[in-house]
Amino acid sequence: MAEGCVLKTPIAERRTGWLGPVGKVIRGWNAARCWARYLSRGRHDGLSGLLDFTLGNHFFCAMQVRSELRALGELLTSAPPTCAMEIGTARGGTLFFLTRLATPDATIISVDLPAGRFGGGYSSARRRVYRRFSRGAQQLYLFREDSHSPETLAHVKGVLAGRALDYLFIDGDHRYEGVRQDFELYGPLVRKGGVIAFHDIVDGPHENVGGVPRFWKEVSARYAHGEIVADRKQGSCGIGWLSFE
Repeated sequence: MAEGCVLKTPIAERRTGWLGPVGKVIRGWNAARCWARYLSRGRHDGLSGLLDFTLGNHFFCAMQVRSELRALGELLTSAPPTCAMEIGTARGGTLFFLTRLATPDATIISVDLPAGRFGGGYSSARRRVYRRFSRGAQQLYLFREDSHSPETLAHVKGVLAGRALDYLFIDGDHRYEGVRQDFELYGPLVRKGGVIAFHDIVDGPHENVGGVPRFWKEVSARYAHGEIVADRKQGSCGIGWLSFE
C-alpha cells in the first residue's frame, strides 16, 4: 500500500475492553495537539500544512494517499468551489480539507450513513465536532442519511435551492450499484465545467475498493477526465475526476 494511505478499518478501532477508553483518550489528545499545531502555524503553510493536519492525526485522518490528496487540493485551489458536496465523510478528514479549500462563503454538504462499510459512518458526537469545521461565512450541512434515499436527495436539493454544485466528491457506498447510483442521483446537480471526483479507482481487494474501479472505467470513457494515482499496485485509493464540459 502506498505511503500515506490509511487502512479502511484501522486495527485500533477494532480493539475492545479496557484499551477502548484509553485509546479514545489518546486519540482525542492527539487530535487536540494536531489541531493546536495547525492553528498556530500549519494553516500558514498553505496546502502542505493542511495535508500535515489532515493526514497527521488519527481522529480526523483522511483515508488518502498524501500525493493524491495534494494533487486533488491543487485542483481545488485552482478554482475554489463555492458550492460543494461530499458523499462519505467518515472521520472527517476530507470534509475539513474541503472547508479549507472552498471559498469563505461556500455552501458545503456532507452525506454519510450513521454506520457503514468501507470506513463509512460517524457518531452524533463527531457531528458536533464537524460543525466547527466551517470557517468565515461558510454554511455546512451534515446529513447522516442514506445518499440513495429520495428524502436525502430532496434535502440536498432544498439546501441548494436551485444552485448547481461546483464540486462533488463520491466516496460512500463502494458497491458497483451504490457508486453508480450516487453518480446518477447527484451528478446532474453539478454545473457545466464542474468537477466530480471518485475515490478508490485503483484495482484491489473487494473489501478495499468494492465496485468503484469497474464503474470508474465505464464512466471515465464518457467524459473528459483525469486520474491521480501514486502506484497502480497499491491495492486501493487513487482519485479519478470528471469534468462536465
